[in-house]
Amino acid sequence: MKTYTLPYPISANRYWKHFKGRSIVSKEASAYRSQIAAIVGRAPIDNHVYLSIELLPKLTKSGEASKVCLDLDNCLKVALDALQGCLYVNDNQVRKIKLQYGEPVKDGGLLIRYEVME
Repeated sequence: MKTYTLPYPISANRYWKHFKGRSIVSKEASAYRSQIAAIVGRAPIDNHVYLSIELLPKLTKSGEASKVCLDLDNCLKVALDALQGCLYVNDNQVRKIKLQYGEPVKDGGLLIRYEVME
């Protein structure tokens, strides 16, 4: 299983901008996707994949997890979209997902483990 530690995801509510009846990826989402591509690279595979995703809450100055934290389902779609074109061609290749909160870290993060399914 390959592992990547990624930046804390943006909210799904800020991922799309709606303009004159169209939905487009926001500048913030484009910047996040670029960050992910810089870390993971762009070598998508064609196989089905298994993902294990841990949302790592932001650590406060007092050493505790921030009370302001994305919901797991909110980070999931952002993570799947950001990894598209990097780990896999299309997010419909993801056939199994384990999703959970992890331990808080400075600035928060997203721990992604993936495995190619045979």
